Amino acid sequence: MSDDAIEIRDGGVVAVDTAELRAAASILRTLAADCDALRADVETATGELARLHDVAGAGIELAVSVAQLVDRAADEAAGLARGLSQAADVYEIVELQAAARAAALANDHRSLPYLAQRAWQARERMPDAAVEADVLLAAWPHVRHAELRGQLATAVAPLASIGGVVVAAGGLALTVVGALGRGSVGRSDRLAGTPAPMRVAPFPAPAAPAPATLAALAERVPRGDDQVRVERYARPGGDRFVVYVAGTKSPLGWLGIEPLDLASNLQLYAGVRSDSYDAVEAALRDAGAGPGSEVLAIGHSQGGAITTRLALDSPFAVVGNVTFGSPVQGDVPADALDVTLRHTDDPVPALQAGGHVAGVGAPGSLVIERVADPGGRLGDIALGAHSMDAYTRTAELADASGDPRLAELHAMLAGFGGGATAVVTTYHARRPD
Repeated sequence: MSDDAIEIRDGGVVAVDTAELRAAASILRTLAADCDALRADVETATGELARLHDVAGAGIELAVSVAQLVDRAADEAAGLARGLSQAADVYEIVELQAAARAAALANDHRSLPYLAQRAWQARERMPDAAVEADVLLAAWPHVRHAELRGQLATAVAPLASIGGVVVAAGGLALTVVGALGRGSVGRSDRLAGTPAPMRVAPFPAPAAPAPATLAALAERVPRGDDQVRVERYARPGGDRFVVYVAGTKSPLGWLGIEPLDLASNLQLYAGVRSDSYDAVEAALRDAGAGPGSEVLAIGHSQGGAITTRLALDSPFAVVGNVTFGSPVQGDVPADALDVTLRHTDDPVPALQAGGHVAGVGAPGSLVIERVADPGGRLGDIALGAHSMDAYTRTAELADASGDPRLAELHAMLAGFGGGATAVVTTYHARRPD
């Protein structure tokens, strides 16, 4: 069973558009004023009816009823306008404080003083909204994993007291993850360690047209034994590349022949260069990508952690980073489109600790979320909500939503391949013996 309701937002703690709230409040205030004008017209009509003795009784009664309806409409419109304006004030402060925090984490000393000053001025101008904003920001770390915690509690309920221990331990683990902040990678963060040689074996695959939708990207993420897929598009001015990276292939493996293993997972999460990352760089180089080559990077799970680091660390010009169920979200450069898909009942993206408090990447970057598998069962230990098939369904729902915020992604995809057919190569990577 799955839930087809998706949430699409620009990222961060705020999922509303303050400009739209203020515009709606303005429309409602205008409506309230129009109701007041109509009320005056009704009063005038009532006075006229009072002079017409033969219809005065019924006419006045009708006029009074209309006046009462108009009054209620005016009151409701004015009340909604006040509520929307107050909400806009709160979210404006939240946005400014989130942006200032993001600038501080990115060591953006140029923007930080301006943002901090604007946040302070907004708090001084709207003290009541500042109090509500503080409550919202304080509550965010505790509510962002509500779905996952709720499903965990339902799943282990039959275990009685043991189940309570499991829920408590799970909640503590998520709190610790949030405190450590490992899942939110700053723009200036770089992988520690030195590159390691990887063996990458290329396998030619059938040519393919350029992907045009988010679902098309999801469908091309490697399944089965494949680890990496690279598409090369011949374009004037330099070839372009799309790299698709699978998730962990050996969940319990530790520095064996398979580089997409648990060891690489932990290294990437800790900010250390992994053999899986080196394998993907090697595959791109084998496919013809060099320093400055434009790359669109797509990754699932550990693959998402790898593509995020490609956007931050690699010599390639990563113009877009699309991740499905990644354990990290990076503050990618402002010229790279960042699209994050995560399921609120998937424990892997919960390691992002809620992601960044402000949106990241280029304008048009998005966070897309849904509950993939409502309810909680012990069988959820198989991580169905984390499967690439579940994320493909989410991508399909996003494409079909008609949400205009996907326009930037669709436009980039339309222009990236330029109508060319890709030379496709899949890769099997191995650690040296």
